[in-house]
Amino acid sequence: MESKNIKKTITYTFFLFYLLVGCLTFDDYGINIEEHTQLFSGIYWLNYIFEFLRIDFLQDEVLQYLKKFDADASFLPNPSFYTYGPIFDVPTALIDVIINTQKTTINFHYRHFLVFFIFFLSSILVFKILTKRFNNFFLSFFGTLLYILSPRIYGDSFHNNKDIIFLSFVVFAIYFAFKIFEEKKIKNILFFSLFAAIATSTRIIGLFLPFSLIFFLFLTRLNDNSKSNLKYILLIVFFYLFFLYIHWPYLWNSPITNFIDFIYKTNVWIWKLGFIFNGEYIYSTSVPDSFIFIWIGISTPILNLFLFIFGFFYIGKRLLRRFLSINPNKSFNCDFWRSVNEMKDTYLFFNMLVIISLIISLSAPLANAWRHLYFLNFFMIYISVYFVMILSVVFKKHIKKLIIILFFLLIPNIYKLILFHPYQSLYLNEILSNKNKNNFQIDREGLTRLESIYKILSFERDNNKIIKIANASYLPYYRIKDGISENGKARIKFVGQEYQDADYIYDNYVYELDPNHNDKYDIPSNFKKVYELEINGVKMYKIHKKIK
Repeated sequence: MESKNIKKTITYTFFLFYLLVGCLTFDDYGINIEEHTQLFSGIYWLNYIFEFLRIDFLQDEVLQYLKKFDADASFLPNPSFYTYGPIFDVPTALIDVIINTQKTTINFHYRHFLVFFIFFLSSILVFKILTKRFNNFFLSFFGTLLYILSPRIYGDSFHNNKDIIFLSFVVFAIYFAFKIFEEKKIKNILFFSLFAAIATSTRIIGLFLPFSLIFFLFLTRLNDNSKSNLKYILLIVFFYLFFLYIHWPYLWNSPITNFIDFIYKTNVWIWKLGFIFNGEYIYSTSVPDSFIFIWIGISTPILNLFLFIFGFFYIGKRLLRRFLSINPNKSFNCDFWRSVNEMKDTYLFFNMLVIISLIISLSAPLANAWRHLYFLNFFMIYISVYFVMILSVVFKKHIKKLIIILFFLLIPNIYKLILFHPYQSLYLNEILSNKNKNNFQIDREGLTRLESIYKILSFERDNNKIIKIANASYLPYYRIKDGISENGKARIKFVGQEYQDADYIYDNYVYELDPNHNDKYDIPSNFKKVYELEINGVKMYKIHKKIK
């Protein structure tokens, strides 16, 4: 009993500490290029909802709100908005309209906190999932730390209000999928359907959640010849489609047509992007098959990679043996799992294998590292913990030493979080040499833009001087003005790529065209580098000042 209380105390203390860290640091992070788009997307859908419901006076409030961003209703029918799910953007847009503050920094800061808080909730469910599966406090706690302490995931958990939101809702859905495996209650089906629907509207790949669960329940039905599973399958389909429709305004007018249109726009319209990958200029529509594996390999902590690779091997070996042992002469026999826990393992392994295989075989467009697949982080952590479970059995006599060693190995992860703060999202591990780290475009989301503004402002002590800043980068620089203080806004003027009109030039090494064949982003000779940020060999950005 005493041991149980100690574990509870450690758990509560840890999560409270983690929450406190998030509360103290959420406003440290830069603003990524999609945050403006998603802010406007929320306004668009909020306006659409009020129009659909014929609430005219609220429509007027929404359109009035746009003025503080120097925008009006003319920009609203933007094709990109259809590819953004409503679950985060619409409620935050409603908060924006209600608060209607002139301090635009607030609009981004509280969004950062909400993204963090949703991810924080997902970490609690990760702990619960691992506890239920492995029935071991050490394994659960260690796995949760792996989940949180992956630098890229941690950094994005403060500003990536699409991929981290998707990751979190995938965790929410899987938590209740596992509940369904354990006990087929209506409550579990309802929550699973809700979170699966939200995940799907956030990213279309969320379709795997209902499909894979139904597939596994169907296999179970065939195996035990039970008719009850058919009822649960029908309920999942019904509630999933219901929640999908009810929370997603894009489907209200024409559910089937618009859903198909959404799939098309997600995979075609938004994806024609070019970038530097492994020293070569490629397009998102034609990435090499190795793209996912390379990015995961170079931006995931080595400890996480090591544990995952061996865990993947052991689960795969077990499933292969089960498959080979199936007697083809007998009636259907699903012998891949012999317990609920094994069913959970198989479910996650199967999903991960199928998802990666489909992405590669269908040549799915990818860009911006592997952030569109950050949800795989949970799968990797689960499989990693599976391997740690194997180690704990093998080294049972030395379990205390094993615990000490594994927690000791987490120190580099924590160190890198501190070292890269607030640019954990740009982390690259030691697999790459410092020289090769320059072969990848790192800051494609423009996280360094905000800091660069304040850095330039610190160079000029005359508060009455208007500072002209140019941008030697493909990323839109002028949008960052909404993320800086009102005093800062008044002191700066953005001049695009008119370098000779500028006092300073910002460069984050992200270019539209291959810099080896295009001089569009070359810094003029009458500018001198006055600042450069480089962390652990990763070049973040640099500032050049005009020589007088």
